[in-house]
Amino acid sequence: MKSELRNINRGEIVYHKKMTTTSWHLKIRTIFPMELDIDKNPGYVIPVMIGYNNQGIPVLRRFMLWSYDAMRNIADITIHPSPDKELYNWLGDLQNGKIIKWMNPEEMVLQESNAECYYLIGNADAQSFFYQFNRNLPFSSMVNSFVYSRHTGEFFPDVDGSYPLNYHIVYPYSPERVLDLFRSDFIKTSKDFKIILAGNDEVNKLFTNFFKKEWETREDQVRIVNFNNPY
Repeated sequence: MKSELRNINRGEIVYHKKMTTTSWHLKIRTIFPMELDIDKNPGYVIPVMIGYNNQGIPVLRRFMLWSYDAMRNIADITIHPSPDKELYNWLGDLQNGKIIKWMNPEEMVLQESNAECYYLIGNADAQSFFYQFNRNLPFSSMVNSFVYSRHTGEFFPDVDGSYPLNYHIVYPYSPERVLDLFRSDFIKTSKDFKIILAGNDEVNKLFTNFFKKEWETREDQVRIVNFNNPY
């Protein structure tokens, strides 16, 4: 017997496309409005049911909310399936008009207070989160972004077609080269600042140690965002 989840929402796939070699873009029309507080929580993931396992238990994957049109109840989400074979199969079976089940959005970052300057540092998987975060900052905030990848094919524009972030190719790739490239391009601002790290664990650790030692950051100035766990 299949186990069912509670508090399930339903939505219709109205658009789906593979954007890059590593990412997909989906538009979902929700039946009821999503309960979001973007000003307070500029980052959300959406748990989506992609099927059942052999024991009949629902299988969830968490997708990044990229943008939400509250007037039309359309959510843009991005998916980075590699190396998830089960998720690849689910994406291969998608078609417009398909009804999917999703759970309530989960908050990623609590924007407790605004800073004069932000450093957004992450790999290509962090792009949609950084776009959303950047869009909802006060106009007066300065943003220094550092999005890195091994290949140019992993970068994509924001939903409006703009490229507001700074993109860097790191090849040959190593976590140390990522940090070295950042150090050569950025200096510590004299303004009140916050740092958002959204890379893999090894890169995040290198940057955390670097900022603590060389920039003398306080603990509350550095936030690590982890949205890679699909379960």
